[in-house]
Amino acid sequence: MRKKVAVLLPWLKMGGTNKVALRFIKQLIAYCDVTLILSQNKGELFDEVPSGVTVIIDKMQDFKDIFKDDLRGFRLRYLIKDLIYYAKIKFGQDDIDNYRYLVERHSFISEDEFDCAITYHGQSPERLLNLIYRIHAKKKVAWIHGEMSFSKKTCHKMSKYYKTLDHFFFVSNPTMMSFQKMIGVEAGKCTVYYNPIDKTEILYLAEQPMDVVFRKNQYNLLTVGRISSEKGQDMIPQIVSKLLNQGLDVCWYIVGEGDNRKTVEELIEKFKVQDHVRFLGTKINPYSYMKHCDLYVQPSYTEGYSTTICEAGILGKAIIGTKPSGGIRDQITDGKDGLIVDATVNGLTEAVKYLLKNESLRVQFANRILNKNFEGNGEITKFLLYLESDE
Repeated sequence: MRKKVAVLLPWLKMGGTNKVALRFIKQLIAYCDVTLILSQNKGELFDEVPSGVTVIIDKMQDFKDIFKDDLRGFRLRYLIKDLIYYAKIKFGQDDIDNYRYLVERHSFISEDEFDCAITYHGQSPERLLNLIYRIHAKKKVAWIHGEMSFSKKTCHKMSKYYKTLDHFFFVSNPTMMSFQKMIGVEAGKCTVYYNPIDKTEILYLAEQPMDVVFRKNQYNLLTVGRISSEKGQDMIPQIVSKLLNQGLDVCWYIVGEGDNRKTVEELIEKFKVQDHVRFLGTKINPYSYMKHCDLYVQPSYTEGYSTTICEAGILGKAIIGTKPSGGIRDQITDGKDGLIVDATVNGLTEAVKYLLKNESLRVQFANRILNKNFEGNGEITKFLLYLESDE
């Protein structure tokens, strides 16, 4: 009999975690009945939901509406709690414990009992609490994609919720070790599960035409990912300025959108590199751009396991990653098939300059990275074995 598995995501906007989640679901649907639970009905990746997957949109009621209902019904015991909840928000004391009240004011997302339910954005307090309090499941699991970026106080508060879960899957060994140190979960509840990558699809899509032609008389650099503070795109304008001043004619293309785009745009103007840093926006298919770039750079300040580094590796690109990215050493061997450097303007500038001036090393890195297995073949067995276990 097929097991029933629920996967919780906030939405299906373009992003590495959501793409990987859909690849995982694509593999899982061959063995299990899968329900995808989304908090919002939006995103560019809806067309990639595999057929046969049940989709539930769970849009939580706004607190203001809950409060109005309580007023109309004169629900005194709730009104007092409502005021406490609101006061904590008003006075800067909003935290996971406070958000729990809002979650518990909602009914179960589904009346079905699942064999396993997964919060795939495992570091999200919102997904974590909805998994714990609003899902019927025999096993509850968190998928952890990076280091905990919260304060120690917040991590301490989250730990009591995490410890109610049955198992954890991590995208890399460093990510698992960091989480165990911060949260204190026992090793027996932890499994490293490398992200699934569809090599055949990537190679096919890389052959499709680009809507932007890279300039042949320039070095073309590429970064793909959500434009956010932790991804490091804010360093790109100053790096480009330094490279230009040192005689290297570069154009750095940024694929993706995000909250930090305005900041990056302001820095582009500040360093006067408008003709040398270009935004390409969100791309369902970034692989043709990857294939044709001279160098792929992931300048993240923090990263669990970079999906785009795997994808660039499959396409045989010379790659620069950064030391704070926890899973980077599971992906690149520094100095052998890529470079791992400090997540600083100077560290990245020197690395880019070094590789652009050394074409033979770029070719060497590109050839060697092709020998690595980035597909995550067989990883689905880890989850299926856990699903069938007595844990």
